[in-house]
Order: sequence, then C-alpha cells, then structure tokens
Amino acid sequence: MPFPNENNQLEYKEQFNEKLKKEIAAFLNGQMTGYIYLGVNDQSRQLTHSFTPHEAHQIEETISHWLTSSIYYPSPVGLVTVHTDNSPLCISVIGGDYQPYALDGKVYIRNNSESVKASAERVQKMLRQSSLGTYDKSESAQQALTFKYLDIMTDAAELDFKQNALGFQLSNSQAYTNTAFLMSDQCDFSVKVAVFEGLTVDQFKDRKEVRGPIPKQIDEVLAFLSLNNQLSSVITGAGQRTDQQSYPTVAIREAVINAIAHRSYFSRAMVQIELFDDRLTIMSPGPLPGGLQPAAMLNGQSVPRNYNILNCLFRLKYIENYGTGMRRIFNSYHGTGQKPSILAMEDFVKLTLPNLNYTQVVQNLEQNPTLIINPNQQKIIDYLKQHQIATRNDIQKLLKIKDTQANAYLKDLVTQDIIKKTGINRSTRYQLS
Repeated sequence: MPFPNENNQLEYKEQFNEKLKKEIAAFLNGQMTGYIYLGVNDQSRQLTHSFTPHEAHQIEETISHWLTSSIYYPSPVGLVTVHTDNSPLCISVIGGDYQPYALDGKVYIRNNSESVKASAERVQKMLRQSSLGTYDKSESAQQALTFKYLDIMTDAAELDFKQNALGFQLSNSQAYTNTAFLMSDQCDFSVKVAVFEGLTVDQFKDRKEVRGPIPKQIDEVLAFLSLNNQLSSVITGAGQRTDQQSYPTVAIREAVINAIAHRSYFSRAMVQIELFDDRLTIMSPGPLPGGLQPAAMLNGQSVPRNYNILNCLFRLKYIENYGTGMRRIFNSYHGTGQKPSILAMEDFVKLTLPNLNYTQVVQNLEQNPTLIINPNQQKIIDYLKQHQIATRNDIQKLLKIKDTQANAYLKDLVTQDIIKKTGINRSTRYQLS
C-alpha cells in the first residue's frame, strides 16, 4: 500500500543529499511539524531503499552539522530530529517561533507538496508575525528583579495577583521571563512626553520621561496628560456655558495603554507622545502585529502582541477586553465633526487625536455665536466685567504668566471680538466689546 500524497507537512526523498537542506528550511517556516521520509519514491510513494544503522547515524551527524553551522539563520537547533529507529527513516521539523528561517540568506516555504522561495511580501509578513508572543515569553536577561510598585498596587486594590500563573517564570525552570522584567521595578523601557508651543516642535513648554514597570508608566503618563488636557468653555446664547476638555479622556486612556502594551519590545525605541495646540500624537515602536491593517483593526479584528502583558493588565483592571480599545477611541469622537487618524508603518504606529477645542480660524461673534475659550481667558472676561478696563500687566499679575502668554490670550479674545483693544504701546487698554 503506497504512502499518502505529499503535502504541506509531508515530503518524500529517495536519496539523502544536499537538496534536503532546502526542505528543512521550508518546514522551519511552517506553522506545524513537517515530516521528511527518506528512501521513499515521491512518484510511486513506495519504499525503495532502507538505510543501515550506520548510514542512519551518518545522516544524523551530517544534519547536526548543518544545524550548528552558519548556513541556517536564526539557529534551528532543537527543532529538527532524525528518528533513526524509524522505518522508513524519518526527519521531523518543527515550525520555529523566530521565522523567517533562512538558508544561505534565502527563505523557503512549503507550497502544497513543493518547497519554494518565499516572496518579499511573505517574508515581511513572517517578520511581523515572528514578534508575536515571543518577547514576553522569553527568558529575561536580568534575573535580579523586584516588584515593589506592583505589590503596592495589588495590595491597595486587594487583588489576587498570582505571578506564577501569569507567565513570570519559564515553565521548565524558575528563571524570570521578560513578562516579569516588564512588570518589575528594573524595567528600563521608557515613554517620553513633550508639550510644544503652537503647531511645531520648535519650542518646548514641558516634557517628561517615565521609566519603570508598565503599570507605573501608564499611571504617570496618564496623570501628566490629564494636567495638560485643558477644560475650555463653549459660550452660547444660553444662560450657562458648556465645558469641554481638549481630548476625550477615554481616547487618551486607551491610546496610552495601547501604545505601551502593544508596542514591539524587540525595539529599544521609546514610546513618544507629543502634545501640540491642535493635536496629540502617540507613536509606538514596531508595526501593527501580524500584518494587521488599520481598517481591519477598526472593524474588530485583533492580533494580540505581548499576550502575557495583556493578561497582566486585564487582571490589574487596566483593560476590559482585548481588541476594543481602538474602536472606543474613534467612538469617543462621534458627533464632534472630527476623528482620529492612524499611520501604520514598518517601524512604528502613530495615532493622532485632534484637539476638540482648537479652532484655527475664529469667526466674528455675530457670524458664529459659539466661541471656544480656555479657563484663563474666562478669568480675563470675568476680570473685565468687574474692572471695566485692564492692561496687559494687569492680566499678567492676574494669571501669573509671562507677557508673551498674556499677549496670546488677549490677541485671541480680540480676534474673536469678545474684547476690544484701545491705544498703542504703553497706553494699550482692553475692555469688553
């Protein structure tokens, strides 16, 4: 009775020779274990040759030499086994975690019953997928880890946070994984946050860098952004004003957690957050996981990266469900006339959140009865209601700010025709329109 037909997992070779290297390389790039049977004709699928124990031993030694040499990269040691006691002689090849595996710089894959050279697009997809679930599950280079911040968090929240059940240690030893490292006090990955004057990076207003365990990074970044998420007042014909923050808090929260939790930790680049007058940008290292496209992600498709980290954050109540964060970000802008944007590249993913309180051109009050001002400008208006007239110096003292910032507030209010300016130079005065 003939053997089954060749397929993605099955290959027959009548003779043992150098061509076998390519078959091994192709199976290394597969998703399941592949089997190569020697001494079997691929046409008749019949056993035509049996190898002696001595020949089988020589084949085993030759393949071992191939695997430990530099012809394969990355190293496939431990993934290929020669079953010398099997008849016919069998070589099993496990699809590796660090794909693509190259043979002399070339990548091969299985296409039904053939081993063929992979296209450039397929290689790129394999490169993206190789980063999934490998970093946080690998052994940490640092083993002297402490978890003071994590312990304080879990004790305060009365959480039953069992480290051993969350991938902090390798299954076959007591060594710490990178999951433990990223949740430890020794974590040296960082997030940089910068606040800029205006719409460009020419002038800093404030900046902050956060290191430490992932929960600490999230907590401190969100606290910093909260201080810079201005509450502005929308004045309408109604008796009461409407307050609105520059960015929906749910959008900031989800964007920050996504950037830190889903970033590629194979890259030493930092998460970069930049706050301008008109927008907030969050750039996370690495491509979207698994070759995912933004459109698919916004339609609910999810390919988790750093699964253990996501599990930890779920237990710590930072995330509610996998794959819904980006949709919540976009939903938070529903009805505002604006929406976020995503730029997905090979090296980074950049999310831009528009400032809901930013208006590049403000129309006259009579043309547009709805104007947007910030709290400091509201203080200026309240001051003028009581004192009728004010100088720039009065406003500086009132708000405890520099002259350039006072000028900016006053100029904006004049442009909106909320106040009017009289006089020039030292005789300049301001009053309500």
